[in-house]
Amino acid sequence: MILHQLTPRLLQNPRSVSPAPTLSPWNPGLKVGRYVLLAPLATGGMAELWLARQPGVRGFEKLVVVKRMIGALQDDPDNVEMFLSEARLAAGLSHRHVVQIYELGEELGSFYIAMEFIEGESLARVFKASRQLEKPIPVAIAVQLVAWAAEGLHYAHTATDETGQPRGIIHRDVSPQNLLVTSDGSIKLVDFGIAKVASEETSSGKLKGKITYMPPEQARAEQLDPRADVFSLGVVLFELVTGTRLFGKATEIDILNHLIQEKPMPRCTDRQPAVPSALDAIIAKAMAPARDQRFASAREFQTALENWLSASGLRASSADVADYLNHLLPERHAERRAMLEAARKGEAVPVALAEKLADSGSGSLSDPRFSATKQADLSVTSALPPKAPRSRAPMLLAAALAVVVLGVVAFVYSRGGEVTPPAVVDAGVPERVVVVDCVPKASVSVDGSLAGVTPLTLTNLAPGEHELTLNAPGCVELKQKLTVTEGRLERAFTLEKTPAAPEDAGVVVAVVPKPTVAHATGKLNLRTTPWTTVYFGKKKLGDTPLVGVTLPAGPQVLRVENAEAGVKSSIEVTIKAGQTVSENLAVK
Repeated sequence: MILHQLTPRLLQNPRSVSPAPTLSPWNPGLKVGRYVLLAPLATGGMAELWLARQPGVRGFEKLVVVKRMIGALQDDPDNVEMFLSEARLAAGLSHRHVVQIYELGEELGSFYIAMEFIEGESLARVFKASRQLEKPIPVAIAVQLVAWAAEGLHYAHTATDETGQPRGIIHRDVSPQNLLVTSDGSIKLVDFGIAKVASEETSSGKLKGKITYMPPEQARAEQLDPRADVFSLGVVLFELVTGTRLFGKATEIDILNHLIQEKPMPRCTDRQPAVPSALDAIIAKAMAPARDQRFASAREFQTALENWLSASGLRASSADVADYLNHLLPERHAERRAMLEAARKGEAVPVALAEKLADSGSGSLSDPRFSATKQADLSVTSALPPKAPRSRAPMLLAAALAVVVLGVVAFVYSRGGEVTPPAVVDAGVPERVVVVDCVPKASVSVDGSLAGVTPLTLTNLAPGEHELTLNAPGCVELKQKLTVTEGRLERAFTLEKTPAAPEDAGVVVAVVPKPTVAHATGKLNLRTTPWTTVYFGKKKLGDTPLVGVTLPAGPQVLRVENAEAGVKSSIEVTIKAGQTVSENLAVK
């Protein structure tokens, strides 16, 4: 990738650059460098973003995103440095899983960056929508997306400069907000705004990045290496496969204390027992508090995930990812198509539509870190000489609070004291939690849909009455009505054994035991083209791709439907006891 028109002035130390204090307003139709602005997308903590068109000769044109620094921040050398460093560090990166930077320029007193336009959604929005709509991200898709992201990270970590010397880039802010899932079924790493080269040390008194995805060594402001980003990406995968946030509602001071003292991290199976043990071990290694116990590189993490997919008989192609994304958020897909169609025709893009697509920092058109809901970086500058007074009361208050937080953590850590570890309550899930346990261990269906195996924690159940069905080999099926309200509900059951065959007096009854296989079960991985909703009898198993669905051993008939594609048919699969069967079928 080439960074065009990187002027000598912008290569200087930003502390010597003096941008104009008053910025001219940007409006649709304005030409900025080689780009024509189409519509504003987002305004956040440090920048505003615009959808723009790059016109060319003989009808050539390209849609891009133009980001410019907010005027009020351009007289602060630290902010200027962070903005310009993103362009400098990302300029030489060209990889299918890294967003491309085209140009760094200056127009009308404003620094701006022109970057690749990505059609899709942030992984943060995908994760949130999957929980709200109760359409969990299939484990194969979650693992494949993270493996691709690890590939992009390894490329950035090992990138070289023009002389062939390693650049040693560390992202430092890997999170779902900075991973974009594209409409064609890929993933892109964005935002190198706070990235550093490995030889640089974190400035004294400054802690930048999202604390909930931060490795312990970054929390302690130590020098970082690629294993820091491996940790953060491990946290991302932990949350995708468990459907919970790692630290839930824990306060920043609790999280920092947990990280600084290198306390153990939760395991995936602590939150979701259905997570396969081999995958749980891979994620635990990526999230090891001590960096020496993690994967040595993002490439090693990627290889471990892809080997697990292969060994498990799972596969998630770009088409699978695209189908899942478009099925999860069909309205946003249609709205984005309408916006792009207007832009390509040269028509005015409705501002309300552009803003809707970029809301909550999750539209691919915006740089999530600069969105309206950007997670604040913790920047402590109390050790620096005071600057000239400015009208920045909110910023000073935030800095003061940050000083108090880190001061308390430092005091506790220096005294070896204990602070209550972070709670593991999921902040994003409504306070409706149902915990189901059973003797013996049993499969649980909710309203006819298979939910998992006990002990099982159910979240996001709608308020009201639901029907639980519990099944275990050699036991009588149990159906139980359950009324869900706000709060936590715990229910425990004991299943009755199947009654023995009756015996008549004076008559010898030969009881032939049923083969064990009659109650044996196996697992099914199923992918269909196109995607379908799958039913087993009256039970809805979910939408394809299905992963690790438990079914009775033997030949089984499943019903598959997709009203949009006109699919309504039956398929037969043979389930092998104690094994996982994988099927990839074209249906019509």
